[in-house]
Amino acid sequence: MSESQAREMAAGFDLYPAWRRDNSQFEQDAIEFWKRLGVLPANVKPEERAKELVVVAYRDGRLVGLQTAALARLEQVRARLAMLRSLVDPEYRRSRISFALTLYARDVIERWSIEHPEERVAGLGAIVEAAQFAGREKEPFWPNTKFGVVGYAPDGRQIRVSWFEDFRLD
Repeated sequence: MSESQAREMAAGFDLYPAWRRDNSQFEQDAIEFWKRLGVLPANVKPEERAKELVVVAYRDGRLVGLQTAALARLEQVRARLAMLRSLVDPEYRRSRISFALTLYARDVIERWSIEHPEERVAGLGAIVEAAQFAGREKEPFWPNTKFGVVGYAPDGRQIRVSWFEDFRLD
């Protein structure tokens, strides 16, 4: 799915790329968003997490959703992935904004990966936590997002990967 298709899916929301853009407004809005929702673990510095923004979603000028990613090697698949984290304001969790953010994030990071082959980013990774996926965890592959199960975390949560089409393993 392209960036324009993700934007269509997110009608009523304004989506913006943020990956490696050092946009101080996005970063400050994200910090205020996390504080308002009280979601960051105590050991996470909001200013550092804000540097990991991938995409942001606004509604009526207010940040209501975002995705961050940390680049990390997932030994189970022997590849470096952009491990996604997603957060949507509870008021909008029934909308399709989370899905649109994921699709948009894939496009943003895949494009960046192609422009930076030295980074060797193979795709996206996610540890499935959200209750909204209840029932869907039995599906080993999600065609719309291209995420498939590659294993489980020690606590039983699924680990899913969405490979970039042009990436090749060593």
